[in-house]
Amino acid sequence: MEDLSANLLSRDKESVWHPFTQHGLGRQLLPVAGGMGAVIRDVEGREYLDMISSWWVNLHGHSRPELAKAVADQILKLDHVQFAGATHEPAVLLAERLLEAAGLRGKAKVFYSDNGSTAVEVALKIAHQHWVNQGTPRKLFAVLEGGYHGDTVGAMSVGRSSGFFDSFTGMMFETTVLPVPLIWRNFQNEEGEGDALSKIAALLDRLGNQMAGLIVEPLIQGAGGMRFHSPRYLSELCRLFQERSIPVIFDEVMTGFGRTGSFFAYQQTSVIPDMICLSKGITGGILPLSVTISSNLLFKSFLGDDFSSALAHGHSYTANPVACAAALCSLDLHEETDSLGQVARMNRRMAHHLEKLVTHPKIEHPRLLGGILAFDLVTSSRSYSAAAGRELTNFAQENGVLMRPIGNVLYLIPPYCTSDEQLDRVFGVIGEFLGGH
Repeated sequence: MEDLSANLLSRDKESVWHPFTQHGLGRQLLPVAGGMGAVIRDVEGREYLDMISSWWVNLHGHSRPELAKAVADQILKLDHVQFAGATHEPAVLLAERLLEAAGLRGKAKVFYSDNGSTAVEVALKIAHQHWVNQGTPRKLFAVLEGGYHGDTVGAMSVGRSSGFFDSFTGMMFETTVLPVPLIWRNFQNEEGEGDALSKIAALLDRLGNQMAGLIVEPLIQGAGGMRFHSPRYLSELCRLFQERSIPVIFDEVMTGFGRTGSFFAYQQTSVIPDMICLSKGITGGILPLSVTISSNLLFKSFLGDDFSSALAHGHSYTANPVACAAALCSLDLHEETDSLGQVARMNRRMAHHLEKLVTHPKIEHPRLLGGILAFDLVTSSRSYSAAAGRELTNFAQENGVLMRPIGNVLYLIPPYCTSDEQLDRVFGVIGEFLGGH
């Protein structure tokens, strides 16, 4: 079996360039052969608990037979057809069900694309062209400090303060960065929220007529370090923009489909976003698909009697029927498995373990919302490649747990099928690491 591993890794090194990877460091890749439930298995048969849901996409567990059957059945009916000038049942039904779940049936439209970055790109283009179509062009987008929205050029522009994209500064458009008062266990930061809102209100009084839109990751900023902010702050922030008719975009690529304890994170606020971006877990983690839900008010601003006011955006695989079938099956699984109940169960178990860790001298800023837990490792380095995070990654993997800390930030975002016993094992590994370092 070791020959299988060595052979695969050797062939990979010869031919493949991996995402978010510094190949010059020569770190060993995990040669994966299979998965079942919350477990990933390598080519040598070793098992690992997938505590990052395979980059936050897997909701119901690996190798769900229901998803496999839905995909196979759809391929035999209709594998693909271009979505410009045609339509099909899986795409229409999925749009209806997503709008129903969001409480927006009859109030919004669904625009299909294929990944989270592109869903954000579409939202930015809609907001920008909305003003162009009205004859009052606006170019400035407001963003939250530390936000991350993907890796395409527009998404990089609104996520530049995350620190990932310094090499691409010359490609990006201008944004206005807003403060985001952070919260964690027993720290609500009400004073910081009030100060921030006062500054933002003053900013809008000066620049509001230049703002094309506001984009936020609701409640949790993911790749920027699992940074939490309060529903109260988010509600008040969005009110300042919407009362000036500035479109508000919620990037729910990570937070959607139950991750924060509600089906969509915005449902914990008083905000009805003008646009919602969804991807990652939309198909249960098996096929690429994304949507940008846009209000009918924005949609109507693109109507006209020639193409110049239409949204000139699309992809060859837009609304692929097979991906839509997987997403429909995933929605069924949410109901059949009571995914929100599963998230609540995991939340209780993780809260139990977090309570034991909060006084540990090597962690700070413990935080938990829904099925997402995070804390900071006390270290002098907070960069993406912080040594403490690498050490934990290696230790956990040696002990059968797959994690990928963000710098010095440890987080867990497990599949909903993860059992209490599996969570106990994960926290046992974390505790052993903290005790030995």
